[in-house]
Amino acid sequence: MRDDARTMVLACVFTAGCFVAALAQPAKPAPPTFDVPPLEVARPVVVCGNCDKPFDMSTHKQVLEGLVGNPYIGELRKALYVQDIWHQFESKAHFDNCDFEGATAYLTELIAEAGKHADAARAAKSANNTGAMQDAVKRAFFVLGQALHAVQDFYAHTNYVELQTPKFKKITDMEILTPWLPSGRNQIEQFQKEGLVSGYVFWGFPQKCPASTISHHDLAKDSATTKSGQKTVSHLQNFSQYRIAVFLAREASQLLMDDAFRRWPILKEVNGENVAFEILLDRRGL
Repeated sequence: MRDDARTMVLACVFTAGCFVAALAQPAKPAPPTFDVPPLEVARPVVVCGNCDKPFDMSTHKQVLEGLVGNPYIGELRKALYVQDIWHQFESKAHFDNCDFEGATAYLTELIAEAGKHADAARAAKSANNTGAMQDAVKRAFFVLGQALHAVQDFYAHTNYVELQTPKFKKITDMEILTPWLPSGRNQIEQFQKEGLVSGYVFWGFPQKCPASTISHHDLAKDSATTKSGQKTVSHLQNFSQYRIAVFLAREASQLLMDDAFRRWPILKEVNGENVAFEILLDRRGL
């Protein structure tokens, strides 16, 4: 617990002003709805797992139309949305409150769980149990969606963009971290020594930031209108920090899906090589 929060708790225990102090605290935001917008109106990105060439615009549109009824993409996208409901108050699910150790451990658990579902799908295929195979692949895609949410939040909820932009002349030269892999976890540990933090969320736990750490409200780059997101970087073509975070999050998401399709070919076999999902989704009312 941060020092200021601990002080308030002690004040509530030993003084008659507890009730007034509690009323002065901001209220937790209400949980978002379970609504997941239809794919054709959500403006998702479309990526191709382990493909050599990027989509042109006409191909992108055609591929997106083909994914509208895909049940596996439906599970992937549903997971992106429900993270803000099921894990609204958990720092580890969103790289909040400087809980880097918890967040990377959580990602490791999710990837291991996706692997178990992929193994179950492969076993069901060998047993000619198509229904069980499809159900296992759906579960794997759901877990991968949860992992995507956390990976993308790393770029939106930390000061990684602020730390990196002074070092490069093009955003395409910026380093893409992979926090679900040991190499990515090691890089995050090193960046913490160089001042990497994530925003303080007063109702999220655990809280591991120093008391002076910037708030999530002031640091987050989840949209083009946030305080940090709308700032532009002059030597990077005046790109906004939001746009830079989107680029980094999209590249990291591509790497995660590439990695999943390499590790578990059954997922690509059943789903197909194309995947669609949203980028930088945060509906928690911050």
